[in-house]
Amino acid sequence: MSGAGRLGSITTRMLIILALAFALITMMVYWVIETQGKPRILAMTSETVVETGNEVINSIMTSINHVDGLAKATSAIAGGLPKQDALYKEAFNNLMSQTDQRIVGGGVWFDLNTYTEGRDRKSFVWMRDQSGVMQQTERYNQVLQTPNAYYRDWWYIPAMYARHDHCVWSRAYFDPVSNQPMMTCAKALYDSRNQAFDGVVTFNLLLDNLDTAMKKWQEKLGGYVFLVDLDNRFLTFPDQSIVTQVTENNPQGEMVTAHQLAEKTPGFAPIADSLDSINQTLIDEAVAKDENRYTLAARSILSTTNVGKISEQESKLLSALLLLNIDQTFNLVDSHLVDTIDVPNDFVLQEPATAFVFRMPFTYWKMVIVKPNSDMMSVANALSNQLIQAMLLGFLPILLLTAWVFRRYFTRPLKRMASAVADMGALIEQKQYQKLSDHKLPNSNVSEIQIISDQTNQLIDRVVENEGALAEINVHLEKQVAARTQDLQQAMDELKASQVQLVRSEKMATLGQMVAGVAHEVNTPLGYVRSNMELVGDNLVRFDELLSHTDQLLQALKTPDANQEQVAQLIDQTLQCCEEIKADEVSEDLADLIKDGLYGVDQIAELVLSLRDFSRIDESKVKDVDINDCINTSLVMTRNNLKSMAVTTDLALLPLVQCNPSQINQVLLNLFNNAAQAIKPDRKGELHIISSVDEAQQKIMVQVADNGQGINESTLARIFEPFFTTKKAGDGTGLGLAISTQIMEQHGGSINAHSAVGEGTTFTIMLPIQPKSRENKPSQALFES
Repeated sequence: MSGAGRLGSITTRMLIILALAFALITMMVYWVIETQGKPRILAMTSETVVETGNEVINSIMTSINHVDGLAKATSAIAGGLPKQDALYKEAFNNLMSQTDQRIVGGGVWFDLNTYTEGRDRKSFVWMRDQSGVMQQTERYNQVLQTPNAYYRDWWYIPAMYARHDHCVWSRAYFDPVSNQPMMTCAKALYDSRNQAFDGVVTFNLLLDNLDTAMKKWQEKLGGYVFLVDLDNRFLTFPDQSIVTQVTENNPQGEMVTAHQLAEKTPGFAPIADSLDSINQTLIDEAVAKDENRYTLAARSILSTTNVGKISEQESKLLSALLLLNIDQTFNLVDSHLVDTIDVPNDFVLQEPATAFVFRMPFTYWKMVIVKPNSDMMSVANALSNQLIQAMLLGFLPILLLTAWVFRRYFTRPLKRMASAVADMGALIEQKQYQKLSDHKLPNSNVSEIQIISDQTNQLIDRVVENEGALAEINVHLEKQVAARTQDLQQAMDELKASQVQLVRSEKMATLGQMVAGVAHEVNTPLGYVRSNMELVGDNLVRFDELLSHTDQLLQALKTPDANQEQVAQLIDQTLQCCEEIKADEVSEDLADLIKDGLYGVDQIAELVLSLRDFSRIDESKVKDVDINDCINTSLVMTRNNLKSMAVTTDLALLPLVQCNPSQINQVLLNLFNNAAQAIKPDRKGELHIISSVDEAQQKIMVQVADNGQGINESTLARIFEPFFTTKKAGDGTGLGLAISTQIMEQHGGSINAHSAVGEGTTFTIMLPIQPKSRENKPSQALFES
């Protein structure tokens, strides 16, 4: 069976329809998953990440609140104690020894002269030794070991300006003694008696366990997690070496900011920009709340600290933090997410990712969770694949079952029906109608097929019944068709003869129009030929007189006894006649008159020749012709009609073309006459004829342009139609341009017109230089000649 036959099977078509329907459903399911499911699952995954991030923030805040509460309690105790060394040492020694191992140091740092008059340094400081035991140290009270006053340090000044009950957390740093990453919680100390500022209570929190906690959360979330402080300086990072740098002021090393990392690693820029934007929002909120207090605090923090201890940006952030933390609250239910960022190509994951930025209350640290998009979409992709696989597995049994049902109940009965119909078709083609009864369609248990079978069988009975009548009708029709065909052929022959006669009539009509002009053209040279002949006759009389004198002289000379005096007299008369003839230049006049007469005879001969060439109706010989000769001949024929026009020609050197010159002359004559008739009587007519060679199309082009009144668009579209004319009744047949079109088509050429009303008309005819045989070219012409 051919491919077309297999596709024509109803079962195949039904299976194709089912497959297309399944493909459409699959595409719709895929579209729903892509446009509805995946975004929803992505949102759910994002919600899970946000919930986990909030959980991490809450857990970190629990530890921070623990230290914050410890700082509050210590501040209250220190503010209520009398300023005695023993009391402070005993109270704080007991407190510090019971602190968590994560707190590696702390103490009370009194402001100038508030503890002992005249002393600018008085602190009670504890630090863990190598075995992890808290030990008091006096090194911060010794000028030689700590030349810079602690009350000008970058953790002391913000706490002094704070007006709330929470710690002011410093930036992350490496402790110069233990060389471990840590942060300092600074809390202002106030005298309980007069609420005057006494100093600062601090606790140093070790950050190594914070990095461990981030790694645990990272394993749970996927991707990676890190923390930055208020100034966007890294607290943790999967690879500490990336975010740590050694500087001249901190040879033990210090954490870089997110902006510094983005400068080295452009892939981190989207996250760094978001962190900077969050900080700017914090500053904007503080300015909006109380710009004067914010500006005063920022300037005070920047001017009070030692040079280089704190940057201008950090002073602004600390001022905003101090101002906003007055109203800050902490709620475990609130979400801490502040921004979600699309990262086109994360430099750690080396793939597109999404970054979730969380902000901690009070400290304004930021936690960033960076999760790869592939990980976030893995659930949606797996669901999509499973759903499509399930649809495919479910569709195959349905497809097979449908194929069996259609084959059993539809395809087989239809095949039997198709076979029977094919047999009937063969019999009908052989015109064996009586045998159709032997190939009736079988019965079927499918009601629709049975209806077709019954109706077809009834049709067969009618065909067989009417076969005889149809055969007789066919014979009668064939006879009528043959007779009608013969009539049509005869009419066609008559039509062709009429067409030829019509062409000849049009040509003779055109010739008749030329007769008056030709007669005028012939009369003019005939007139001056007759006049010249009369003058020649008059001049010949002078020669007759000379001959008479000469004859008399000869007779006298032959006479022996001639009178010499008479002979001399005759000689004088003869010579005198010759001199008179010479003096009157009779010979020259005769030569000029004969020359003019011959010129007139040549003009008459030229007109007769042109008229003969044009009037050769039966001449159909195709020969090599110079189209310029045809132009000149036609101009001679129409010279009388064009006598009121200025005719100019621009004829190029043309190759010979094969054509019927008589027919080409007829086309040109029609165009010249039309140009003459297009000129109004009150206007000086101009006719310009150009011949050239179109090298690209290998054709000869002749343009006939006049400056007549022009043709409008509606008329221009019909000028080549047979019998269409704009002239008055009796002045034209409307066949000139139609016959010209037919002649050009028979020569393998073309004719067209371009006109502008009031400016004139240009007709262009094209003739091929090497035309194909006209006998082999199907003609669509209306007339033949």
